[in-house]
Amino acid sequence: MLRWNKGMWIGSVLLVFIILITACGGADSKLNKAESEATLESVSTEAPAAEEKKTRLYNTIHGDIEIPVNPKRIVADQYLQTMLALGVKPVGADQYYIDNPYTKDQAQRIESIGDRSAVNLEKITALEPDLIITATEDSNTYEQLAKIAPTVNIPFGTNATFKGVHAEVRGIGELLNKQETAEQWLGEYDKKIAQLRSKLEGVIAPTETFSIIEAASKVFYTFGDNFGRGGQAIYGALKLTPSDIIKKELMKTQWKELTLEVLPDYAADHVLLFSEDGTDQFKDSEIWKATPAVKNNHVYELAADRYWYFDPVSVLAQAEEITDMLLERNQK
Repeated sequence: MLRWNKGMWIGSVLLVFIILITACGGADSKLNKAESEATLESVSTEAPAAEEKKTRLYNTIHGDIEIPVNPKRIVADQYLQTMLALGVKPVGADQYYIDNPYTKDQAQRIESIGDRSAVNLEKITALEPDLIITATEDSNTYEQLAKIAPTVNIPFGTNATFKGVHAEVRGIGELLNKQETAEQWLGEYDKKIAQLRSKLEGVIAPTETFSIIEAASKVFYTFGDNFGRGGQAIYGALKLTPSDIIKKELMKTQWKELTLEVLPDYAADHVLLFSEDGTDQFKDSEIWKATPAVKNNHVYELAADRYWYFDPVSVLAQAEEITDMLLERNQK
């Protein structure tokens, strides 16, 4: 009887132990289930990540145009040098700007889309652009380009939308979503231009005047501050002084045809001279020899193919070249 009660007692203890283990297992199972459900509920109620915006509206002279936020295949018949300065390399560009000597290395492997006077629409189509940047003044050309890809038309030159280096770099930077890069480039530009101006202090007096003369076969031309030929560099960047007649007549019209007889009226104390066709017979004339700039050895001959351009990159390079010319000539 005693043995039986002892066995029963042991059995009872084992039974209670088994029940407790089972109960705990069940509780753990319910807890794990509850935790899993809570986790699933948390995941299912979490807001999905916002999709990155791929296009945006850009205001142009033709109204709002939907363009890529970050275009990958750009074709441009203008603003190539500014794009390169911002680290953007288009797949196609105008041959005239591809040939710019200041950026020729950077422009390698950019496909030519033709000359400024006639872009090749078939070539542009074959390049499969996702954005076209143009400065065309021809409405028919614009309409044809707009059929190929979103096309932004930004007037250039004397009627430019972006007037001056800072406006152009910032404007193209905003178009291409490169605002930070644009400000960095302008910071370096301003620093370099300030250094160039400081080099000329004490060498060129504020009262000394400058003009630009281009010699052609039978006529001459003079220019203002926004028609290339170094105008943006000397008047805009370096802040050199135009002669009174240049200031009065050229800063709006930007260019004027001259004869040899009136040339001395437009030849300032310092003359930037270049000839697109190599004409130099005028140098033997008494009229030319009598001009103060010639007598004082203040004529600086420029390479025409380097001074046609007036994009921000070219303006900076020209300002550096002209500063070196002035320092070298005036230190002799």
